[in-house]
Amino acid sequence: MKHFAILTALLLPQFSHAGDLQLTLNGTGFSGKNLYVAVHSSAADFPVRDAKAIKSTVVASGHSTELLIPNIAPGEYAVAVFADVNGNGALDNNFIGIPKEPVGMSRDAKGKFGPPKFADAAFKVGTGLTQQTIQIK
Repeated sequence: MKHFAILTALLLPQFSHAGDLQLTLNGTGFSGKNLYVAVHSSAADFPVRDAKAIKSTVVASGHSTELLIPNIAPGEYAVAVFADVNGNGALDNNFIGIPKEPVGMSRDAKGKFGPPKFADAAFKVGTGLTQQTIQIK
């Protein structure tokens, strides 16, 4: 029992320092469609390689959809979202790689001749509630 108390005392602070991320996803024309969200912690993976990202899916409801992602370790993150208009579970692009479905990034970051950079979309998550509003176009 003594070892359990020591282990709990050591591990509890790690769990109590997580934060929550509240996303407000705004856009029109895709109510009832799946919104795929990827929360990235690495510039190397943003925005297309989401193997290490925190992923979530939510159904769009009207012009504004809320999504809470709990227990995120404090740090720097960037979010990429797309609306799956045709329901195939993937972001469709044209022949030169431009998305054919609505997309959005945290801090409404825009790319020049390609996707936005992690630094342009990045924001900090602390131990409390962090809120981000993303326009999906």
